[in-house]
Amino acid sequence: MIIGVAARLFAERGYAGTTMTAIAREAGLKQQSLYYWFGRKEQILQATLAVNRVSLDFIDSLASGPNSPALKLYRVLRYDTLQLCLSAIDFNEIEQLAGKQPDAFADFWCDYQQLVQCLAGIIQDGIAQGQLLPVDAELGALGLLSFNEGMQKRFRHRARHRLDADVPFRYRDYEATDYANFVAWTSVRSLLADSAEIELIQQQATRYEDAPPEGDARV
Repeated sequence: MIIGVAARLFAERGYAGTTMTAIAREAGLKQQSLYYWFGRKEQILQATLAVNRVSLDFIDSLASGPNSPALKLYRVLRYDTLQLCLSAIDFNEIEQLAGKQPDAFADFWCDYQQLVQCLAGIIQDGIAQGQLLPVDAELGALGLLSFNEGMQKRFRHRARHRLDADVPFRYRDYEATDYANFVAWTSVRSLLADSAEIELIQQQATRYEDAPPEGDARV
C-alpha cells in the first residue's frame, strides 16, 4: 500500500515535491509508522523500482520463443515504451535522481545496464543472421532506449500541450499504444537490412498481446 500511494504521489507532484508526511497521510499512517518501514524517501522509490523490472522479465520470456531477432526487437521496444508511458513515475526524473546518488540507486543502474546488454544482444543476433544492418550493437541499444524515454516524456506532458491549451506548443492527445507502436515500427525499420520486411514483422507482432499487466511498468 505504501509503495502504491508513493508512486501515485510521485506522479502527481514529482519526486522532489512529495514528502514523507504526505505519503504517510495518504496511506492512512502515522508518520512514525511509515518510518518503521522506510527510513528515507529514497528507500520507497527504490522499492518501487525493485518491483517493476517487467521489461527484463519480458525479454526473458522471449528467449525460448520462435521470434526472429527483428521481431523480438520490435516486441521488446513496443512493450518497453508502453511500460514507460504507463509507469507512475517519469523515467527521466528517476534517472536524474539516480545520477546524483549512484550508490543508493545501484540496483537501478544494474537493471539498466542489463537492459542495454539484452537489447545489444538481440541486435547482435540480428546482424549475425543478416536481418539487421551491421551497426554498433551497444550504441544501437542506447539509442533505442533513449528514443523510448524521450517519447514517454511527450506522452506524460500531453495534457499541458493539448490542442485547446493556451500554450505555444500543442499536439494531439495520442494514446500510449500509439507511442509504443510508433517507436517499435520506426526503430526496427531503421535497422532492417531489407526495410520492406517491416510490414511482415508488424503483422507478426500484432498476433501477440504484449500489453503489460495493470499497474506494471519498467519504473
